[in-house]
Amino acid sequence: MKTSRFTIFALLSATLIAASSPAASSAQKSMKPEAPPPRLLSELRSKSASTRRDAANELGSIRARGAVRALVEALSDRDATVREAAAFALGQIADPAATGLLIPLLADSNSEVRASAAFALGMIGERKSLDALSYATGDREPEVRSAALVALGLMQDAGGVDEVTDALDDSSYDVRYDAVWALGQIGEPDVEERLRASSVDRNGVDEAWTEAYGQALRNSLESLRTEAHARLESGGQTRARRATGIIRENRYQSTTRALAVRESVRAATTERAARAKVSGRVKLRVLVGADGRVVRAYVTRRLGYGLDQRAVEAVLQYKFDSEMQSGLPQTTWIDLEVKFGQ
Repeated sequence: MKTSRFTIFALLSATLIAASSPAASSAQKSMKPEAPPPRLLSELRSKSASTRRDAANELGSIRARGAVRALVEALSDRDATVREAAAFALGQIADPAATGLLIPLLADSNSEVRASAAFALGMIGERKSLDALSYATGDREPEVRSAALVALGLMQDAGGVDEVTDALDDSSYDVRYDAVWALGQIGEPDVEERLRASSVDRNGVDEAWTEAYGQALRNSLESLRTEAHARLESGGQTRARRATGIIRENRYQSTTRALAVRESVRAATTERAARAKVSGRVKLRVLVGADGRVVRAYVTRRLGYGLDQRAVEAVLQYKFDSEMQSGLPQTTWIDLEVKFGQ
């Protein structure tokens, strides 16, 4: 589906008015929009589709909030690769104003566009996209179902647990893997028994995928146990991921310490990346909380084929020894690379 340019601008105006509410304004105070590089805005209007696509990807990689309008216009581009890159970029910028404009792309004629729109909605995290994402878990293409599941996991909303749990029986390995990951992110302890009963179908599945599925399963079960314990301690209340948390170490043990990875997770490739024999590195910028947990992760260099999404999934499972300054743990940004293939 291609939305007309008139409709795009009408929707944008309405969404920007809604974004001027006090709640939306407070969510955006921490990041003042900056003027994007004029070169990239010019290239986004190039006659060359590949130039427009690359410009959209670069605007997303630098999280150019001032480019939201230009990227929204690119959502109606005649070339599917440009629409896909624009959707992905809007997810990286994570401006709530783009939510209502990305939802229609879940019905785009191109499955890669639909997948990137779903992932972008998860990165933005606006609750008004939950119904659309739940519907997208039933898309005919596995890459879209996977992206919708990851989005629900990123949003950590228990309302989507039924759709995610049903996906454990999906015919696609990728969808089952992403369902396992998403359940760990949502942290609903009631699904533990169903999660334990799931397994990867080893018939025709590479050993590395089997190992990756098992690792994701173990991590998700550990997350469920942690969540169950937290609920007992808090009288049944849950807490969303945030930039601070319980500090489990003696904060005065070391006055100064650099941020360090304590436990990493090997990223699983996707079926379509394996078929295309794609390998390389995805670069990310990651926010690590004072408790050593990853709060957010943004892609600064893409590989495509669903691997950018998988890289985000992987680093959100990393554990860190947080940075210490003057005996106090810090919330810190760090640049990381996630490798796929040899």
